[in-house]
Amino acid sequence: MLSALLTLCLTQLSAQSHGNKKNRGSDPALSKSYLSQAVYYGTDIRLSGRQMDSVRYHTKKALAMKKKMTADQVSLYERRVLKRFLSEGQYEDLFVYKNLAEARVLGEKAWKEMLALNYVDESDSAKLFLRVWTHIHTVLVAQDYYADKPGILEKYLNDIDMNSPACLYRYYHNGERQQPANNYYRSDFLY
Repeated sequence: MLSALLTLCLTQLSAQSHGNKKNRGSDPALSKSYLSQAVYYGTDIRLSGRQMDSVRYHTKKALAMKKKMTADQVSLYERRVLKRFLSEGQYEDLFVYKNLAEARVLGEKAWKEMLALNYVDESDSAKLFLRVWTHIHTVLVAQDYYADKPGILEKYLNDIDMNSPACLYRYYHNGERQQPANNYYRSDFLY
């Protein structure tokens, strides 16, 4: 399932339209509301008119709830509403699009810091940078997708961590190296 997300992300990366440009009042990356994100990316995730009406209705309801409830409660409500009337593919696509910009920023930041720490150098391939960026994006998507299931999320994040590029593993684990014999997919250099 999440491998399909990764594939979608890579194929859509260069052609991504960055959401519906019409009726955009503010940058959706600043919004924590899943429903607001669904409205912004409605064209990209192929929402029907009826689905869009439902999203707008529940967005108004969530705004009213924010005055009486905590942010976590409102977020839980929004995820449950979206699961109810979006297809599985639309639900996954929403998180893929939602996290593109943040993953791009975090990937560039991590790459620059790994350059400074000499975990990578400027001659390392763009393929390695793409693997680092993709790993970060996958983590962000998983955190949104499994937000209601902390046990599954923790297990999945541990699995992702063990399959991360070697330079990123060192970066996240303060220079510690993992035995490459335990992970055939891990490599320090890509040619």
